[in-house]
Amino acid sequence: YQHMLLVYPEFFPTYWGMHYYLPLVGRKALMPPLGLLTIAAMTPPEYECRVVDLNCGPLTQDDLDWADMVLMSAMLPQKKTLFRAADRCRQAGKLVVFGGPYPTACPEECAPHCDVLVLNEGEITWPAFLADLNKGSWKKTYMSADKPDVTQTPCPRFDLLDLSNYVSIPIQYSRGCPFQCEFCDIIVMFGRRPRTKTPPQLLKELDAVYDTGYRGTVFIVDDNFIGNKKEAMNLLPEITKWNKAKDNPFYFTTEASVNLSEDHALMKLMVEANFQSVFFGIETPSVEGLKETLKFQNMQGSLVDR
Repeated sequence: YQHMLLVYPEFFPTYWGMHYYLPLVGRKALMPPLGLLTIAAMTPPEYECRVVDLNCGPLTQDDLDWADMVLMSAMLPQKKTLFRAADRCRQAGKLVVFGGPYPTACPEECAPHCDVLVLNEGEITWPAFLADLNKGSWKKTYMSADKPDVTQTPCPRFDLLDLSNYVSIPIQYSRGCPFQCEFCDIIVMFGRRPRTKTPPQLLKELDAVYDTGYRGTVFIVDDNFIGNKKEAMNLLPEITKWNKAKDNPFYFTTEASVNLSEDHALMKLMVEANFQSVFFGIETPSVEGLKETLKFQNMQGSLVDR
């Protein structure tokens, strides 16, 4: 099992795929599969990795002939295409391994379509699977409730894809969120204590994206970039210095809770770092609805006034 083919299923025409927007900007897909690129970075050099993003091109017979095993990650909107691609790979006699948010959230739905489930955070479960793979036998499921130290997470293998195919490039600074919105899977998967990478670590990732020749939007995909405000404020001046030194090759976008609007110093740092937009979770203007879903952070004053 020396040849690992990492396959990302396509999106159907939905909000998540941006299909009708992509032709307007001359791109094939919204973002590359950051999880698979990170798993590739965690894989020892004796394994050879290739990545196929089915949003950008097909899974060819040459790909399957080359592969010894196929690794697949997906979100819920990719469910049908995940199963379709996995079934094709298994019919070709390949060992199929699932991981990522959808298999972690719904392993019982995914188990019939794969040989191995590597769930939760890959820093812990991926090495455990590789250790068994080296012994020639493995379990059906690898899972762990432990939360890894993300300061030890390696830089994703951005070199494995043509980044010019994408609208924006994702990087991750933190995992976890301090809030308790009952509908959100982030606190279930990553916990309520935000864990952050170090500023030098994140700048190394920006270097890796820059070195591919890509210029444009970088999406910091943290589900709440300001989950740890102190660390975010330590990071932002470093991004500002990095970007200016490189003649501003990137501008940034991210996701955050609406309490960002109360912190003018933090917003000023984000503007200086070339952040141009932030995705907020409004959910509902109904106070009763916010109480019911435990989204108390949206109840501190009027959402309209913010």
